[in-house]
Amino acid sequence: MGTNGIQTLGHHLQQVKTGDRLFENAFTTVARMILQKREMIEKVVVHGKPTYDFKIFRNGSKHVIGMFDEINSFVSYVKDAAEGGSSREMAYVLVGEPGNGKTFFVDYLCTLYRNFLARDENRRYTFNFKHLDRIGSYGKITTIQSQTFEDPVVLAMNLYESSDENRPDRNFCKFTLDVFAICLSKS
Repeated sequence: MGTNGIQTLGHHLQQVKTGDRLFENAFTTVARMILQKREMIEKVVVHGKPTYDFKIFRNGSKHVIGMFDEINSFVSYVKDAAEGGSSREMAYVLVGEPGNGKTFFVDYLCTLYRNFLARDENRRYTFNFKHLDRIGSYGKITTIQSQTFEDPVVLAMNLYESSDENRPDRNFCKFTLDVFAICLSKS
């Protein structure tokens, strides 16, 4: 580990390989947050029809009350998007009269997500471009953060100019985390 907790791309890839860090999109993270504990999911009957009650939305002194259909719809949307379904290209919209809990649901979900990401095993990482002053065309700017706060694995998947060079089946350096970390350490 370097100064101020700064680590290399190779270190990050090795941590992902060993399972100490995760590489997943927001859909996958939210789905894992909601669905990871089976005991927090209960089948209930609401208005005469069976549905699921996700207990993660029922914790705390101020929690979501009711909204069974909306929560089940949201969970279905997130789960489908996490699995690469058509939902990943769609937006989820809450529609209803003023005061029916749309904003409260979103705020509650955001709080759950922030708390989930605050745990060490769920932390997100990004990267900085360093030593830009050595290039000469950035003035006195020496470091720039990733503008989209992408995971460093995304940077690793785009290291080479052509998409063919970044392909997993490339002969020069098979894109497994094992081999890729070795290639980084050689350069």
